[in-house]
Amino acid sequence: MTPEEYIDLYQKYIAGESTEDERNALFAYKDSFQMQDSTSLADQKKLRGKIYKNILHTLSSTRTVTRIPWWGRYAATVALILSIGIYFYVRDTDKGQPVAVLQGKSESMTPGLIDSSTVTLTLSNGAAVALDGADNGLLSANGVTGIKKLNQNEIQYDESKNIAFGVPATNKLYVPKGGQYRLTLADGTKVWLNANSTLSYPLAFKGLNRTVELSGEAYFEVAKNEKMPFVVTTKSATVQVLGTHFNISAYSDDNVEKTTLIEGLVKVLRNDKELILSPGEQSVVRHGQSDILLKKVDIRQALAWKDGLFVFKDNTLDEVMKQIARWYDMEVEYRGTPKENLIGGLYSKSKGLDELLKGLELTGVYKFKIEGRRIIVMD
Repeated sequence: MTPEEYIDLYQKYIAGESTEDERNALFAYKDSFQMQDSTSLADQKKLRGKIYKNILHTLSSTRTVTRIPWWGRYAATVALILSIGIYFYVRDTDKGQPVAVLQGKSESMTPGLIDSSTVTLTLSNGAAVALDGADNGLLSANGVTGIKKLNQNEIQYDESKNIAFGVPATNKLYVPKGGQYRLTLADGTKVWLNANSTLSYPLAFKGLNRTVELSGEAYFEVAKNEKMPFVVTTKSATVQVLGTHFNISAYSDDNVEKTTLIEGLVKVLRNDKELILSPGEQSVVRHGQSDILLKKVDIRQALAWKDGLFVFKDNTLDEVMKQIARWYDMEVEYRGTPKENLIGGLYSKSKGLDELLKGLELTGVYKFKIEGRRIIVMD
């Protein structure tokens, strides 16, 4: 695949116009794509220089702090940078002056510092199954529903294999830092769990609602059942649906919970307040506050984690470091007072932590040091 073909694919994806086959091709190449052998080093250097100038020109023409439609405007630029390097910008919250950094791919790629922590399935009897070490196939009948491991990163519940009836038992799936996992619930609902997340759910749904409990982040594709609404409860809110696609971010160490609607309709409830979302809208619930805020968002940014990408768009350093810590299974320590800049950028989650931190350092705003399982942020 040529660079031009790759860029065309990415532009179609950003515009929401790509087919399933084109999306599969795009993500199949996102980590391994290289410039063709016929592309000389001089041509590559010239191309990188052109990209860098385009970034600086576009950023320097934007002086506001909060509105940067970079995701669409930089489609071609970002697509190529995914392959030949990383892209970050840092924006001064007072002056609004952006600094862009384009870093070429390093000679030796350092793997992510991910522990061998296992994804754990806790059964209703309290027994814990380490899924990373389990063979594919039937894991447990557990009295109600068959549980089948499909591959290294996915399990499926099959309600047709019912053995007993009565009060539905509850299972809990925990995905540690550095991991992602998929499961299909007994009703056919598909769930993608992000790193450091837990989902509790019944083996079989009975009663008036299909209720699950989430801590962390998950993307849901809910099987339609008008007679039995699907309900997700978090620490601060409740989301009700009949059949739809949506993403919930509800980490306990974040100050907000966000529900982003991809398709259909959802109702978000908090105390005595409720809000109906339409596709492309996001509800924001702040811990300690009763209001539910509504905002328009780019759904591709909300789902970037599911596609193996870090996508930052005017995020604070704390928000960025929390995502990094969850994926690379690290702790973060701040020495000094972090500068109040806003960070934007794009980075493949399959690449190394050291390269990511070096890219952030090239902005000239932050410095980092790794000590064991800890990232030290220095002023």
